[in-house]
Amino acid sequence: MPQQLIYTSAPRGLVAGRSGHCTVARSATMREALMLQLEKLSYYQHLSLSGGQERPIYSCRLVDLRGSRYHVLSRIQDAGLDFTGRTNFLAHHLVFTPEEVRQLPSPPVILREWPGWVKTWSKEPQLLDNEDWSGLSGLAASVAVPAVIWKQITGAAVNGYGLLESRAGTAFRVDQLTEEQILTLFAESLELLELRDPRRDFRATAWQYTFTTSMQDQDNPADFRWRCLHSDNPAANRFAGADCCPLSGLRALRVTSEETVFAQSGRQPPGFVVQPQNARITEGDTARLQAQAEGVPSPDYQWYALDRAGNGQVIANGTDAELVVPNPPLGVSRYVVRASNSQGEVTSAVATVSVEQKLRPQPSFAPASGQLSRVGGKAKIDVGREFESLNSKYNQNESAQESSSHWKWLLIVTAVVVVLVCSVLFGNWRWNRSQQQPSFGSNGSNSSNAVLSSGNPSDMPPTNATGASNTAKPQLQPVESMDTNLAQATKEERRTTIPPATEFKLPEGWMLVAIGNASTPNAEFISPRYDLSGSAEGFAAQGDSAWFVCKTNITKSFQATLIRNEVSQIGSVCGVMARESEKTNASFLFIGASPSKIITCRRDGAGKFESRTNDILQANQNKPISFRLDLDATNIVPSYSFLGPMSWQRGGLSSAVSKVGPMMIGLAISSGSSSDKVIAKFGAVLEQ
Repeated sequence: MPQQLIYTSAPRGLVAGRSGHCTVARSATMREALMLQLEKLSYYQHLSLSGGQERPIYSCRLVDLRGSRYHVLSRIQDAGLDFTGRTNFLAHHLVFTPEEVRQLPSPPVILREWPGWVKTWSKEPQLLDNEDWSGLSGLAASVAVPAVIWKQITGAAVNGYGLLESRAGTAFRVDQLTEEQILTLFAESLELLELRDPRRDFRATAWQYTFTTSMQDQDNPADFRWRCLHSDNPAANRFAGADCCPLSGLRALRVTSEETVFAQSGRQPPGFVVQPQNARITEGDTARLQAQAEGVPSPDYQWYALDRAGNGQVIANGTDAELVVPNPPLGVSRYVVRASNSQGEVTSAVATVSVEQKLRPQPSFAPASGQLSRVGGKAKIDVGREFESLNSKYNQNESAQESSSHWKWLLIVTAVVVVLVCSVLFGNWRWNRSQQQPSFGSNGSNSSNAVLSSGNPSDMPPTNATGASNTAKPQLQPVESMDTNLAQATKEERRTTIPPATEFKLPEGWMLVAIGNASTPNAEFISPRYDLSGSAEGFAAQGDSAWFVCKTNITKSFQATLIRNEVSQIGSVCGVMARESEKTNASFLFIGASPSKIITCRRDGAGKFESRTNDILQANQNKPISFRLDLDATNIVPSYSFLGPMSWQRGGLSSAVSKVGPMMIGLAISSGSSSDKVIAKFGAVLEQ
């Protein structure tokens, strides 16, 4: 435990005491050297003698002594007058080694909260033996975030980063602050170091920030990084530099979104907003699994491969949100990812990678010359001759290559026979179709669906007595061309009118609704993800066109995360919407994203249409985006976040949409045109 020394001014001089459990200065020589050094630091300037105010002084120093470094916390205060009428003071010091401070809170927390500080002393100076350090150990769990005092004094919690950004040796005016407030401001700023410490060891780093709550004439300015000045102290003018400013006037210059959440809300345990999804690939391909966890500080990731018993094996390079598995083994392999920060850890659902064997091309055989004949215009294949020929080739190859396996050739022969039989059947079908006579109407002309075949006189229409044809010769159209056109037309009609079948139905109570001119829809629920696609023109003042996967009413709030927009057309938008009805001019509120912007649209009950866009920073353009609609009294208001539930931002419209009755609520997409198609994946769909 730390070394504890108490100095008091008394008529007989300066006296020191030491705890019996100290872990430093074990030798008598080192102990004497350390006590001598602390004696030099034990002085107190009585300001009441010059009309000033007496106040306790708290400080944190680094002391180098004979090649060893110590952290010294000091509390010095006025102790009244002694029996001779002279002024008295009390100096109490705690000394720590660098190894001890890693288990302790930051210096201002100990100076402010440790109950063992001696504040009165009426006995003779004496050694302090067998001290109870439980109060010091109990402070290890103390936290100083959110930055409540920084917000109270400066108006914004993030200004606590301003103290960390200040130049070393800066002096601050603190006339309007109490020592308790000063220590709390220091403690909150040092706690914010967790997100800025490049070594990820912020507790040890916090002890490198030396300070004093009130500079005195005898102080060495080089001892302190942060120097507080009081106007009633004669030392204030001497130590005030050109950049001296009020501590309450500090402002942060650069703050990230994560740092803002940390200062405002404190630490948050990790939680997955995007679970890894199962993947199916072909042999030789690369598998990619993605997950996203949120928390403050940002969680670290570690992927594991699971064996059949469920035991996890660490993947050495699997420390990112995305796991890349090059050429995974055939069959099914299983993976999980663990997200962790200083507040805990959480493990994802199991994701599987299914690897299918790549199809190997089979050798093809063409019929030998003379084996394909035409009898009566019909294709005919002598299967017996073909089989004998193949058997002959097989026997020849078998004698030439004795190492070839028997079963391989049997498979090849069987495949060839099947191909030949199918060729015969297809030839018969083509021949029969070409021999069909066209049908005619009662007036002797061809019907509208007649298809004529050329090349055979019997296929021509009857002629009159003069030899002229009763009807005009129709335009000849090959059977293949007609079949292709008909199939293409049928395909186009089906594509625009019939949603594709799916085995992943929407949950009970959810439905797919077309708003305006929308086509090629698809909506699937692959738990816990909603996959949507379709074509629609979007939202406009004259009317809307969109695909809407929704429920029938909003409760208190609705939120969803846009995981990925796979087809990033310039005009595409995907997000969440509350809507009064399916009518194209119904009142609604939508918030979503295009490839580069946050887009908010609304139409009020009077038909007034309004939209607003916010640019998405380059760093956020590939990140999942969370959207939320909240029922605030009688209005629905939109918001979005790139950090999930910790940092919601308003969509930017001047007002929300009033809720006067039941409204549909859910996920909405549009591609920006009736010809393009957009594909979107949503997750973390929540209702309250």
